[in-house]
Amino acid sequence: MKELPESMRVAIYYVPEADDPLWIAGSHWLGWDSETAQARQRPPIHGLAEASRRASRYGFHATIKAPMPLQGNLDKLIAKLEQQLADTPAFFLPPLQLVQDEGFVALRLSQPCPELHALADACVRNLEPWRRPYTDEEISARSQKLKLPQHREYLERWGYPYVFEEFVFHMTLSDQQPDTRLLTIAKEYFGDIPWRPRRLQSLALACETDPNAPFTLLRRLPLAPAIPAPRQNKS
Repeated sequence: MKELPESMRVAIYYVPEADDPLWIAGSHWLGWDSETAQARQRPPIHGLAEASRRASRYGFHATIKAPMPLQGNLDKLIAKLEQQLADTPAFFLPPLQLVQDEGFVALRLSQPCPELHALADACVRNLEPWRRPYTDEEISARSQKLKLPQHREYLERWGYPYVFEEFVFHMTLSDQQPDTRLLTIAKEYFGDIPWRPRRLQSLALACETDPNAPFTLLRRLPLAPAIPAPRQNKS
């Protein structure tokens, strides 16, 4: 793969598998399918497009390694990630639940998932050589709304404030907005889909070709096969 534009950002996302009803429902909710790079018809919900304009640009996803300005060769980044994932067995995610946190409607884990946190931590560390550090001006702009010194420190060191113990799995469904009406509607729309069992068996490499372009998936990269459960001896 050739060297990419300096303005490009890349990210590592969790996205549901293409045949998962959650992927289909989430892509329609946001009006954008980042894998096919095509618009999707939103459900007929008044004000949804306006309430999720920014979220739609990023596509339906959970951040693992946050969007970062790329430095170096993308093929080498992919090879590093493939090597890491080949040593990481697929695992089941806990059921997801809809919440509204600081005005953002999102899907969150219903309980902790140590395998997911370990995977995210490793991606943050291992892919750091391909992140162009932010300039002082970029740091200043991105830190204006940060509340904790630790967040500013992580932003400067890792390019994103919510890593390691600050990492929270979230699949954002709205921009920040004040009332809970959209949360109620989202619960009706998604139904029991978030609670269904699903295995995290791949990560997605996503890219933004310029600051105003929507994110698209370059490819999905598989984890290793899941470790089979030990057989029970019958007595």
